[in-house]
Amino acid sequence: MAELEKLSAPQCVLLAVQYATESNIPALWALTTLREQDLELEQILRILLTFLPESTDPSHYIGYLNDLVTDARSFPEDQSASWDSSSVGELSNSQARKRAHKLPLLSLTHPLYRGETSLDAFTLFLIHRSHRIDAETGILSLVAELVAPFLHHSDYLRIWFISSVLPLLRLGYEYYPQNPIPSLETFVRLKGERAIESQLSSLRQPRSDKETKNPALLLRGVVGPWMCGANERKRRKLDVEHRRRSSGAQRGRAQDDWECLFSWMVRTSKEDFALVASAITEWDGPEDIDLGGFDEGHVYIDEDYQRLLELRYAQAAMASVYLVENNVLTSVQTSHSILSRLNTLLNFDPPQSLNAGLESLPSYDLSSPILQDSTTTVLQDEHIMELDNPITQPDRKAIRLLELFVFSACLLASLQHPMSVRDVARLYLRNDHSEQLTLLQKILHLLSSGPKLDIEQWKATRSTLLWLWNWGARSRGDGVRHGQGILGFVEEKRVHVEIFKALLESGHYVLASQTYIEDSAQQRILPLADVEGVILESVMHCYDNASNGNRTRGGMKRASDIIAAFVPHFSSSTRFQRFQALLSATHKMSYYSLILQHGVPFQPVNIRVNPDPLSLLPKLLSQNEKSYTHLDDLISIGQDLVIAMPSTLMDEGVDVIQLDPTTIQKKKSAAERRVIGMAIEAALQEDDFETAYSYVVNRLSPPSSPLVSPAASMSSRRFSLDSNHSAKHSDEAEDIAWRAALTAGRHESSPATSAWSGVAARSDLRRLEQRMELLSRALLLAPPSHLEEVLGVWQQCEGEMTKLLAEEAAEEERHNTIADQRLPGAFANETVTVQPRREVGRGAAEEAPMGLFDVARGAAAAFSKSAFPLRGTNVSTSRTGSIDLGGSQGRLSMDHGSDSESIGGAEDGNKVRKRDMVASAVTGGLASGIGWVLGAKPIQDHERE
Repeated sequence: MAELEKLSAPQCVLLAVQYATESNIPALWALTTLREQDLELEQILRILLTFLPESTDPSHYIGYLNDLVTDARSFPEDQSASWDSSSVGELSNSQARKRAHKLPLLSLTHPLYRGETSLDAFTLFLIHRSHRIDAETGILSLVAELVAPFLHHSDYLRIWFISSVLPLLRLGYEYYPQNPIPSLETFVRLKGERAIESQLSSLRQPRSDKETKNPALLLRGVVGPWMCGANERKRRKLDVEHRRRSSGAQRGRAQDDWECLFSWMVRTSKEDFALVASAITEWDGPEDIDLGGFDEGHVYIDEDYQRLLELRYAQAAMASVYLVENNVLTSVQTSHSILSRLNTLLNFDPPQSLNAGLESLPSYDLSSPILQDSTTTVLQDEHIMELDNPITQPDRKAIRLLELFVFSACLLASLQHPMSVRDVARLYLRNDHSEQLTLLQKILHLLSSGPKLDIEQWKATRSTLLWLWNWGARSRGDGVRHGQGILGFVEEKRVHVEIFKALLESGHYVLASQTYIEDSAQQRILPLADVEGVILESVMHCYDNASNGNRTRGGMKRASDIIAAFVPHFSSSTRFQRFQALLSATHKMSYYSLILQHGVPFQPVNIRVNPDPLSLLPKLLSQNEKSYTHLDDLISIGQDLVIAMPSTLMDEGVDVIQLDPTTIQKKKSAAERRVIGMAIEAALQEDDFETAYSYVVNRLSPPSSPLVSPAASMSSRRFSLDSNHSAKHSDEAEDIAWRAALTAGRHESSPATSAWSGVAARSDLRRLEQRMELLSRALLLAPPSHLEEVLGVWQQCEGEMTKLLAEEAAEEERHNTIADQRLPGAFANETVTVQPRREVGRGAAEEAPMGLFDVARGAAAAFSKSAFPLRGTNVSTSRTGSIDLGGSQGRLSMDHGSDSESIGGAEDGNKVRKRDMVASAVTGGLASGIGWVLGAKPIQDHERE
């Protein structure tokens, strides 16, 4: 001890350096106590900072430091330390001074804290010493042992320790000891978002199933202390007067650190919503900070500022919900948990459970819409956290709106159409009618086409959709919106229409009827006329999409079931009757094979798009052999088609026709004639003349009056100038009818192909007689403009008949001659001259006008050759009221026909042949009708004059 007193001041400095280097704290303590005047506090601290090994346990020199800082220099209790001073005792005073001057003593101020000019030497020493210990050893616990006993020494030191050392200690030693942590210097340099990312980086790392993420723990124990310390440290950089002038700017800077935290939460929610939700539900916000007891009751956030931060925290929580794109149900449930947490933080009533019934769902009870002028820009990342953003402001209106969005997303998930809360908010803000209507239709289509729901489920679905439309509000929309909900831009009537369609599509006809027909209250929303339109539209949709016309399966079955279910409610509806006729015709057509152009099989929609569906029947007849024999079935199909008029069936606003009995009968008659004509043509194409003949004779008979002969009646009806045909298809029916008769009259086929089996009569004569009978029907049915065409064919047949009869007469004459020659006393043959036929025409031409009447008169004269027996009793004696037919010899040539061709025999004057009856009828019709139409006076009138 005496040796220490003899040392000079420079020697004492060198000896202190030696003791510090050797970690001989007791000797250093004794030296500094004994030579207090030569060793100042700052010099001692610099020696310790520079030469005391950083690995030295702080417990060895904490007492010594406490002795220095309290300025209570005393000798250490441990007197066993070595007091060797020989190393400096041999140095001269000048040598010691030079060596002491050259000592590389470190500055007490760490380079990072050079701006902290108001700090005392001991605080600067502890901070610098802490940095050196961490840099040299990496053992941060030594720093805590060194600084913790002296936190009371300086508020700055306390803030520095809480904000810089405590977060690192917890990260590296308590929370995530397996993870590396940054150095103290690196951590202190971090600011803003980088600091937040560094402190919370452990939460973003993949973890095993056994490890759980606890973001609230980090927010409470790491970020909170760092945030609080940074704020306090920045405030204490300024003196009191400067702090008053710049408190607003200072608080704004401190708020930036909190804003960085809130931004991290909002940004992270897009990638890991569950992590952010866990932080929000378990962390109470800026007031929930764990300082480890080192604060000792100090308040680092004032009440007003804390309230502001709490509101920003609530806004960040709301923004996190709105930024989630994931539409799974778990995300909606997580959003509901955040909603519950927000209500707790803001002291609002908690929301209903997501499992609550429809009667317990929240309702839109806001007096004024808060998003009336808002657009989807409020949901963009750069605007979501703005203070005046109406959708994230943490007030009662915004919280209620978020609640409605969350429950809407939950209900959409229950309707098999999951949407995130963000997408629900977008749908609401876009105010797009077509988008909302499309969503409604898509939901209903999924439900009606998926697994079958029972009646109770459909009732719940309807209630759910109506809640989504108006959010349970008693009032309707505000003028622009029809309802308050996310489907509010769709008209209420349209919502019910779509629901009704879905009920029909799913087959719940009883529920649809009970809800929208039998319930009078619903008729105010959806009138019966609209209900009928929806039903028929659904039927037509099923019909158009049917791949087969059989009404026992597929779309046709659904269409038939819908019609059958609702016919009792619309028994007087014309369109229902037409639909029934259409379904009946389509079902009957399904039994036939029908391929349209390009090999496309027949589908029901082909009937509806065809303005003249009867035009499909010729293709059906041509593709199905012998189908023309099913005439009654085909007529039924045609009649149903013309009654249905499928191409105009869905015309809105105008009921095309009124199906009264008279109209129905007219349409059926016209359709029948068209179908018969088609069947006749089909039979002729298959060379079945007998069937065609039967159809013309038995099914195309013109209507007759009991007082007027058929020929006169039909001719006067068909050739009247006052005839007006308003119905297009009626004209087409008549056109097909007479053309079919004409075609049958022209048809020439082998007798072997006919069904005639007569033995006595010649088949060619009978076939020719049948053809002439068919042509007579064609004359009765044909319009005046086509009579010449029919007459031309008649003349051809007449010529053939004349030739055949002449051949038959010649053969008979030859036979008789041979027989007479064999008899004794036979006479020679006498030639009978027959006047040529053209002489008849030439003679008639001198008495009648030229033109078509001349042709008709000539044809009538020709017909009379076949009608001789019929006219023989009253024409041979007088020419009054008759047409010159060329003399008795012409008629005699017609009487040489076979006896089998007459009715009762040729000798009986009161009995006539069938073809003579036909010719007589035609002749009378021509004489009384054609000439009058052409404006010419008949021969009889000339004679009367």
